[in-house]
Amino acid sequence: MKTCRIFGAGERVDGSLLERPQPGDLTIAADGGIAWLSQLSQTEPAFLPNRFVGDFDSVSEEISALRRRLAEFGTELTELPVVKDDTDTGAAAELAGKLGYRRIVIYGGTGGNRFDHTIANLQLLTHLARCGIAGYLVGRDGCTCAVDASQKAMVIRGAEGKSFGVFSAGGTVTGVSIYGAKYELSEGTLKDDFALGVSNSFAAKEIGLKAEEGAIVGTRISCKKGTLLITGEFLPKDCDLIFA
Repeated sequence: MKTCRIFGAGERVDGSLLERPQPGDLTIAADGGIAWLSQLSQTEPAFLPNRFVGDFDSVSEEISALRRRLAEFGTELTELPVVKDDTDTGAAAELAGKLGYRRIVIYGGTGGNRFDHTIANLQLLTHLARCGIAGYLVGRDGCTCAVDASQKAMVIRGAEGKSFGVFSAGGTVTGVSIYGAKYELSEGTLKDDFALGVSNSFAAKEIGLKAEEGAIVGTRISCKKGTLLITGEFLPKDCDLIFA
């Protein structure tokens, strides 16, 4: 599946956690994320940004110099107003969706002294799931994704014993099922004011789904009403969002 990777100005992850862009993929610098991509592209040209989306309020260099460098990169510029209702990352994800990308991976969207942006990006994952887009937020310690009742399930091929948690993305989520985990659940309920789904772990079981290479071993998470956030020790490459 074609992937859009968005790089923000938050905490940077180790290079081993980054997916390398492939032909047909899209790389977007969300404002201050351009500094990270500029550094990466010095050794790996595949990380040259195709697009810059932002209002320049978190860039660390003089704006006219940055404009010249973006032109040298061949990067298409989408300049946003400083006063707006969405974040630069949210605007970048919206652009990716309009361009037809149904898988979006966000780096630099967590940590730092702006925890409000981390929360905003968790809400963004919820929005993407409800729009039928697979969204992933990668931090130093793992990944967060979402699955909505409009999808069949999220399947995660997590290593046995590695931890994860499942939470309501808002309100009461019903028909929650978790298979292939240390603590399984069938048709349960998760609420947004009680962390019933915290501190689970992957169990590396067959989960009743087949792939070309045979039975899938992993954890299957789904719900019948609402949206779930899933966070833990896994990466986007370990996940498959299955549609009904």
